[in-house]
Amino acid sequence: MIQKTVLTAMKYILLALFFLFTVFPFFWLLVSSLKGSKELYEFPVHYLPREASLNNYREVIEMGNFGLYILNSLFIALAGACLVVLIAGMSSYILSRMEFKSKPLIFMVFMMTQMLPTAVGFAPLYILMSRMGMINRLTTVIIILVGGQIPFGTILLIGFMKGIPKALEEAALIDGCGRIKTFFRIVMPLAKSGLFSVFIFVFLACWNDVYTSVLYINANSKKTLTVAIYSMIGKYDINWGNVAAGTLIAMLPAILLFGFMKEIFVENIAGAVKE
Repeated sequence: MIQKTVLTAMKYILLALFFLFTVFPFFWLLVSSLKGSKELYEFPVHYLPREASLNNYREVIEMGNFGLYILNSLFIALAGACLVVLIAGMSSYILSRMEFKSKPLIFMVFMMTQMLPTAVGFAPLYILMSRMGMINRLTTVIIILVGGQIPFGTILLIGFMKGIPKALEEAALIDGCGRIKTFFRIVMPLAKSGLFSVFIFVFLACWNDVYTSVLYINANSKKTLTVAIYSMIGKYDINWGNVAAGTLIAMLPAILLFGFMKEIFVENIAGAVKE
């Protein structure tokens, strides 16, 4: 009995430590965003601001084209997520349903792309896009991000596609539906739990992207929110208060989207189990 109580206590202590380890960075971001410039560099460190202020948030919002930066990020994230869901949905359907000689090779290539570091393609892709005159275009960022996320989305969706009964597709084909119509009207709705999961992952990856946007976007009007935050880091000076405030603002849409899509995801899983 005593041993069981000790083990339970140790488990809760470890969980509490893990919780603190996970939550502390967000707490420190919030505290830093409410501090003034002088208080941020004081020693010993104060874990709560003496005089909480929203000046950092005001400075970030009043920064030039801040609303445009948010719209650029939103456009890239939504377009990228929708394209990956569509393309990965079709490719995963083909790999899970059809048999052809090059199928193992294609799957192996998709798996290998997940093992390569992203930086490997920076130089050749930049040279290619530069020669094609596609620098300083949001579509270039979308193409690069979508190309990098399609293998991940395909691998993730293959399991969902295999779980859909073939009898439903066969019945639709007998009733006169073509292969394309069957895919969009039967397969895609049944795989929506997996599609929502891919949408969330890809949206967050595109929203949080920094390196691709920094590499291909130089024009101020085409900057994304993450690049705008990155530009706050100067060569000799860093305004950590503004960086913290901008980071928290950038996190809000992702948190809201995840909360909204999480409810839909749970409902889909519950509906599938109920059926």
